[in-house]
Amino acid sequence: MAIEGEPPPPILSQNLLDFGSLRQGESKTLQEQISNTSNQAMLWHAETDVKNWLTIDKGAGTLQPGQKEIVHVKVDTSSLAIGNHKATLIFSAEGDASSKSVEVAVTLAVTPLPL
Repeated sequence: MAIEGEPPPPILSQNLLDFGSLRQGESKTLQEQISNTSNQAMLWHAETDVKNWLTIDKGAGTLQPGQKEIVHVKVDTSSLAIGNHKATLIFSAEGDASSKSVEVAVTLAVTPLPL
């Protein structure tokens, strides 16, 4: 499905996902809402700069004008060292000749298991 003209930027419910403090081996899921506030359909996709501990349940889709969609973002600390970790989610809206992106910072602190 081709969309003509400049793509609208994806509108996100938040620009920071703070997973707080998790013990090593735990996982947690938070929600991010993506919205299309324009008057044209919006093709969108999401990607992350890390693959081993941060995942998203849906990486792409099409939103009609006024439509919203919830994306579940999950962290898994089983492969992470103790300490603070950061990542970036990039949500992009695509048009015929260009795309617009919005970055979401992801933060997480991994703590040791109790003795």
